[in-house]
Amino acid sequence: MEKQIKIKQQLYTGCVNYVAAKIELITKAVDELQQTSMLETKSSMGDKYETGLASIHLEIEKYAQQLNEFSSLKKILFQVNADKQYDSVQPGGIVYTNNGNYFIAINAGEFEIEGVKYLTISLASPLGKELHKRKTGDTFSFRNKQFAIELVI
Repeated sequence: MEKQIKIKQQLYTGCVNYVAAKIELITKAVDELQQTSMLETKSSMGDKYETGLASIHLEIEKYAQQLNEFSSLKKILFQVNADKQYDSVQPGGIVYTNNGNYFIAINAGEFEIEGVKYLTISLASPLGKELHKRKTGDTFSFRNKQFAIELVI
């Protein structure tokens, strides 16, 4: 079981790194846009200047929304306990099924650890909602596929 906890910790770290990288990327893009807007000089074509600035501000707003989304994911990760073993599907748990392996936290894509693939999903996802509170041995149908939960950790 100690090996499984280490795998959970690696998956958790992967999710944390995913969110941190996205936040850093977005922050850098916003900084560059803000610098661009400060360097923008008013030309003899006033409308072109105003349109350029408006476009920059729209981009900054779009990035601000993305930053809020990733900040929310970061808060969700703070509530995940990857050091605990679970009997039912909970945040921080790994679910082994006949149709793939899932780490329940946030949607951060797929990770491979020791040759085994794990898809990270949130409980808010359709599959996450279906898995929530289920236990080892449970079966269910999801999108025309039969799932059998082989192990919950």
